Amino acid sequence: MKVVGMLSLVTLLAAGTAVAMPSNHWGPGSFGDAGTLLNQLIYPCQAGCYSTENTCIETAASAALTAIENPTTGCSTEITAAQTACDTTPMSSGCKSALSTLRSCAKSDLQTYHSAVSTCRDAFETCIDKCE
Repeated sequence: MKVVGMLSLVTLLAAGTAVAMPSNHWGPGSFGDAGTLLNQLIYPCQAGCYSTENTCIETAASAALTAIENPTTGCSTEITAAQTACDTTPMSSGCKSALSTLRSCAKSDLQTYHSAVSTCRDAFETCIDKCE
């Protein structure tokens, strides 16, 4: 539950600087789960590219979470404050203020995360180009 909460928090923090990318049509729900499964059989190269991109992005997210949560160099105090402020009143000014403080603390780690995700997506596009 803590990891899901932190992923949600990182998603909220990163929302302001997210990189817009077109859908790659390989993720769950793109064509329904059965369609995605069949696409892996029909287009194995592209499915491999998607899988590699997914792993790359998951690794970047894990590294960002680890850095932000680090009790010595990270934002553990700010995380606790945001969790407390947002627990029952996520739309309150206190919650928004705590998120702003956390976002400021995590700024460098979030920039590193966005850079890594951009690299993952560039590699995905290069991989897809090689499949054609």
